Amino acid sequence: MPLGRFTAERHARAKTARADGDRDLAARIGALPKPSVSAWLVDLLVREAPEDLDRVLELGDELRRAQVAADRDRLRELAAERRSLLTEVARTAASRAEGVGQRVGEGVLEEVQQTLRAALASPAAAAAVRTGRLVRALDADGLDPVDLDGAVAGGAAGAAHRSRSGRRDGHGSPDTEDEGAAGRAAEEWERRIAEAEGRAARSAATARDAAAIAEDRRRDAADLRKRIEELRTRLDAAEQAHGEAESAAATARDEADAAGAEADRIATDG
Repeated sequence: MPLGRFTAERHARAKTARADGDRDLAARIGALPKPSVSAWLVDLLVREAPEDLDRVLELGDELRRAQVAADRDRLRELAAERRSLLTEVARTAASRAEGVGQRVGEGVLEEVQQTLRAALASPAAAAAVRTGRLVRALDADGLDPVDLDGAVAGGAAGAAHRSRSGRRDGHGSPDTEDEGAAGRAAEEWERRIAEAEGRAARSAATARDAAAIAEDRRRDAADLRKRIEELRTRLDAAEQAHGEAESAAATARDEADAAGAEADRIATDG
């Protein structure tokens, strides 16, 4: 049901239990905590989109297998797939929630992905998620076991559970610890990949900036070459005009000299 109806429904069911004479059940119902929005969204996935949850947990199995095999290329592929899958599944849950009037913010979506990452890394967290009774988000820091204290309403998923591979693992057993170590190693690989991607992105941005500067300088050089050509054309024209003026001046001087000589001759003859 919509999360907004939780408190009223809890009260109604506890009242019914008391009316039936089961005060212990009524007390247990009344003590059930209201889940956070992110926990309610994960519970919604368990009930209404179990195939999406299966895809997430199967990816966790693949990550552990790749880690055991020390397959770096496969780990890189799976890390990228995990990022896109968690985003997709969280938004699927948000879409279903909004369909019943529950608004979901980005912070809540991040908590949903955080919980799913914990389920990927820890079989115990995966078992808690599968109950469909989470009341708070889960978190895996890659170092310590996932804190499940008070995370599941009505009691924990059990001290021991069957993993998806079918063997029985207890919280803190060698199998669980091996899987936890594999999950932590996968997280470390994802961190390294993210750092490398960040460096590559920064290098690409630097290269784009350098290319933009180079293009500006190329255009400046082209403008200068064009200006030089214009100046050369003007210089050639000026030099040509200067030559023509020099020639005209020499002709004028010659004509002046000739006219002077003619005037002297006439004066002498006269």
